[in-house]
Amino acid sequence: MFKSLYPGTFDPPTLGHLMLIRRAAALCDHLVVGIGKNLSKTKSLLTEEERILALKEETKSLKNVEIVSFSGLVTNFAKEIGAKVLIKGLRSAADVEYELQMAQANRKLSGIETLFLMAEDGASHISSTLIRELLSLGAPLKDFVPKSVENTLQHNNSKEKKFYE
Repeated sequence: MFKSLYPGTFDPPTLGHLMLIRRAAALCDHLVVGIGKNLSKTKSLLTEEERILALKEETKSLKNVEIVSFSGLVTNFAKEIGAKVLIKGLRSAADVEYELQMAQANRKLSGIETLFLMAEDGASHISSTLIRELLSLGAPLKDFVPKSVENTLQHNNSKEKKFYE
């Protein structure tokens, strides 16, 4: 069985992530979407549980997709679950440069290959940085994240604002 791992922080899960998950799921027998703990990110928009729930809800029709969390090196986790390939999305030239370095390091460390999928038209501009900025300005997020994620983000943001007021 051909198992792949699509790792990321998914903070928050975006429409771009979901497009990539659907495409990757069509390429392999089993796709594990691994929500990694990023120790360099000090403030998350969503809790790990909220990200897991959102991704499970949005991918429930994809029978070969599994949503899990992990910590540590991606390559160690990939070996642990038996993934043969890492799936990574590319939105821009900057992504290519960074992800190429990571793919080479991952292959050197573990022998695991990386499969790059280009962002679909209309999704290459979506990033967590953009979502954070739009959220802070009270802009609608419907063109960037699933409705359930938008609702959770707005709810969490309004609670945080009340806390500081």
